[in-house]
Amino acid sequence: MPTQNPHRNVGLCTSSKVYDTLTELKHLEGHRSAKFLSLLAENLVRKGLLNEQEVVHMLDLVVD
Repeated sequence: MPTQNPHRNVGLCTSSKVYDTLTELKHLEGHRSAKFLSLLAENLVRKGLLNEQEVVHMLDLVVD
């Protein structure tokens, strides 16, 4: 039975927490991936590590 909170498992490395959370329930995988990436991009822009134009350029690459 899925936990629906696999990122709370103690002892997992960060990449495993992200992967397990995004892939745990297959019918939510696309939604969870999109939500995670949108929050990540927003955070990187807010911290000044990316600008909005760079994000838009990457999105252009995704849809081409």
